[in-house]
Amino acid sequence: MTELLLTTITIPSASMGRENPLPDLRPARDAHAAIETDDTITAEESRYMGWGRVDGILPYTIQDGYDRRKKPRGWNAAILRNDYIEATFLPQLGGRLWSLVDRAAGRELLHRNPVIQPCNLALRNAWISGGVEWNCGIIGHTPYTVSPMFAEAIEPEDGAPILRMYQYERVRDLVYRVEAVLPAESRQLYVHIRVDNGSKRDTAVYWWSNIAVDERPDTRVIVPADRAYRFDYAKQLSKVPVPLYRDMDASRPASLPHAMDFFYDIPKEQRKWIAAVGGDGYGLVQSSTDALRGRKLFVWGKNAGGRHWQEFLSEKGSAYIEIQAGLASTQLEHLPLEGGGYREWTESYGSIQIDPATARGEDWRAMIGAVEESLESALPRARLDAMNAALSEGLFGRPGRLFQKGGGWGSLEQVLRWEDFNAAGLRFPSSSMTIQQRGWQDLVFDGALPAHDPLDPPVAYQVGDLWMDRLRSSIESGKGDHWYSRYHLGVMHAYRFEDDEARAQFLRSMEQTPNPWSARCLAVLRARAGDKQSAADLMLDALKLAGSAPPRQLAIETLSALNDAGRFADTDSAARALPRAIASLGRVKALRVKALLELGEAAEAERILRGRIELTDVREGEISLSDLWKKLCEAKGVSLNDNPIPASLDFRMRDE
Repeated sequence: MTELLLTTITIPSASMGRENPLPDLRPARDAHAAIETDDTITAEESRYMGWGRVDGILPYTIQDGYDRRKKPRGWNAAILRNDYIEATFLPQLGGRLWSLVDRAAGRELLHRNPVIQPCNLALRNAWISGGVEWNCGIIGHTPYTVSPMFAEAIEPEDGAPILRMYQYERVRDLVYRVEAVLPAESRQLYVHIRVDNGSKRDTAVYWWSNIAVDERPDTRVIVPADRAYRFDYAKQLSKVPVPLYRDMDASRPASLPHAMDFFYDIPKEQRKWIAAVGGDGYGLVQSSTDALRGRKLFVWGKNAGGRHWQEFLSEKGSAYIEIQAGLASTQLEHLPLEGGGYREWTESYGSIQIDPATARGEDWRAMIGAVEESLESALPRARLDAMNAALSEGLFGRPGRLFQKGGGWGSLEQVLRWEDFNAAGLRFPSSSMTIQQRGWQDLVFDGALPAHDPLDPPVAYQVGDLWMDRLRSSIESGKGDHWYSRYHLGVMHAYRFEDDEARAQFLRSMEQTPNPWSARCLAVLRARAGDKQSAADLMLDALKLAGSAPPRQLAIETLSALNDAGRFADTDSAARALPRAIASLGRVKALRVKALLELGEAAEAERILRGRIELTDVREGEISLSDLWKKLCEAKGVSLNDNPIPASLDFRMRDE
């Protein structure tokens, strides 16, 4: 018998904080968004590499308000359980599969993070490690990775409950669902996924299921491939043999020296799977129908920076690797999706047991054969294909009992587009709309965005063509011609890199009502034009307009602009004038340290660096703290060998 339990689990968790009110007008920051290929990769293989990129993450806001003070917090959990498997999902955190327990063996198959600690690794900044993450939309981690999904419980005719989680992805105009199925006698968890184009226009699609498993000294990662595309954060992709490449063995992730990816080149006719097993031959195997063709290994590596990242995301002693599965061969690719079209597939997750001697051995083909045989015995390829067909036919359009709402953007799109919005048989109830959507709903029904207090942070953004047409018409009619409408129209133009038009709207917004938000966006435009001094002046204006309690992000951007302009004395002065709660932030301290070193104030810079400086929002691949330490050593005239970078400052993802 299978049961679906809706409950709460308590996990030590950092606060997510408030979202950043400043619109993201910078290029996308995923590490895979813009890298080069070499001559080992053919033109056909690279056909979609780099295609379909987007600049920035608008209309989403950035989620960078989190901290590192963890307190017990209850999270909604949906648990699918039969006699053999217990699968725990967290619908409030992107629907993440948090835990998968082999009940017969009493063993956890995934890396279950003991804490919830956001860090700056996703497109919207905040990301957490552990479990299985469902990534839809744009290269990088899904915009909903730490945000709620809609969640339904479905009771089919045979009585086995099904968990459905779904969402509307705003950048690509996609509607996607994750449907978890656990038949009563199954030793495999099935996850049926469907991604629909929500409009009649062609778009691009991206999907990777990111599976975290414990990293142990004897862990072997086995994939039915002899070659892989390798990326090691040096900004180049090469095709290499696997598992042995130079002095590295990709099947032994704990031995790899630093952070790197292997995207496996699995033959087209080969069944698609990836496994992580220990020295005892036991572990997790993930397989899928052929539509999900890509497989990947990611490791943090055994260097100091990689170890630090592992603990920064969790706690001391924590270590994991990721085995992943995607629609394309690599994470450099978006794939085309025609208007009204869809893609779907089914994945399986379960335990596997192979001969321990084979698991510990050196015969790669024998390892592949052992996993293939065990998987085919437990779950024949034909059965998985049949399950996919049955779920495709049986679940589409079947309603469930909604027990969690996932935000009102899908409902708002229905208000705007009515029958032109393809909800793909899913429900986006009007009751899911909140203050984030209501101003835009007023634009549709009343013909104008509501006026806004200039000291109140903007609530939410839209950048689509239909929204832009509505807003422009509202302003031209005179009904919505106020600073807040002009500000949003400026953001829409800036998003399209129509900088002259954007500047005109921001200036008009400032004429109507001086406000920090338009001043900040004018600064961004000046920085994009290469005028760092004007950008710094405008950021100082924005900070002044924000009053005595500015958003911390505005303060940080101001200090960054001053440093970029070489105005280090102004940086130091502005940092010391900030409210204590902002001045104590690690990012503010780091920006001030940079200024102090440029001003020759090495003693004060060293005092801050050796004190409590915790860069909560350090970015994947960012090495600013270690660079500051090197600059300090240079200023003091001491050797880096005699004064090594402190572990707390070392986030280097590859050795120098």
